[in-house]
Amino acid sequence: MGILQNIVFLPLRFIGLKLSTSFQSIESELDDLKTDKEQYILFNKKVQEGNPAIVFYIFNFVVNAIAFFSAGRIFLINFYSQPLNPNYLYKFVPYPDYPLQGTNFHFPFFNIDSIYSLPWGLILRGWLIIVGVMILARLLWQPFKWILGRNITLLKYRQGYNRLLLALGGIVGSLFILSFIVFRHIPTSFSFHWLVADLTRQNNTMNLITAIVTFLTTLSAGYAHFKYWARQAKNLNLPSEFINQYFRSQMRTSFKNALILGVGAYLITNQIPCAFELSVATFEVLYILSPYTFDKLLNSANKSSSPPPESPPAPAPLA
Repeated sequence: MGILQNIVFLPLRFIGLKLSTSFQSIESELDDLKTDKEQYILFNKKVQEGNPAIVFYIFNFVVNAIAFFSAGRIFLINFYSQPLNPNYLYKFVPYPDYPLQGTNFHFPFFNIDSIYSLPWGLILRGWLIIVGVMILARLLWQPFKWILGRNITLLKYRQGYNRLLLALGGIVGSLFILSFIVFRHIPTSFSFHWLVADLTRQNNTMNLITAIVTFLTTLSAGYAHFKYWARQAKNLNLPSEFINQYFRSQMRTSFKNALILGVGAYLITNQIPCAFELSVATFEVLYILSPYTFDKLLNSANKSSSPPPESPPAPAPLA
């Protein structure tokens, strides 16, 4: 049911992207108003006029709310172990036969058979070497900056190095902890097998996959949003230092939000049957792939359907 909902909702995604420009224009009009009352009056006026973007936004919100509410009513109640109350189903949904059949879900999985752990001291020395090289590079640059700064090629590498340091500045602590986890659990052998998940029960592996995909989805959404903002800011000729500083701060916030939502997804799905996670995982995978698949198809369709530019008027004939 959840997978089918995501497939059926794809046209709504296309229409939403098609009307995104119109909706952004309405948002700008609302932001220009000072009070909530004025915003409400303007929004109400747009609804009465039948603005396509507003009408679609309301319709899309209601449809998604009904869909997720109905899915939640089914998946979050004791649906699998005891007969379902018919009042929980719509009239057009056939009543299931109990006991339920075909509740096992098979998906490919690589099992880690053995691991190797690097010594703690070696990992710490590696970090000390990395930090020492970065500090040494900065110290060596300062005395020769007035000479080497004139070399365009070297200056480009220097700028790239500075951007890398700024990008890593907000997540050094997380990378430090992550490096210990990774290097203390280096896989040395794998085995492939089909993992069988009983959809009627909670499954720790499915919970972990959902948490990881939730983290990646939140991070991807934040990066796409602030990358678009940075592109618009450059078009407005805002200072590059301000754009980079704001982008880094917002990405740090997105990273923290992604961690919180990932942990929250694990804790929540740890309390319910893993059937609900198929719907969540499908939606999140589609969301991550959308900019590289569906959005590209929509953009190409928009370009092909847009009228060609008008030819310039012919010059006036000479008298």
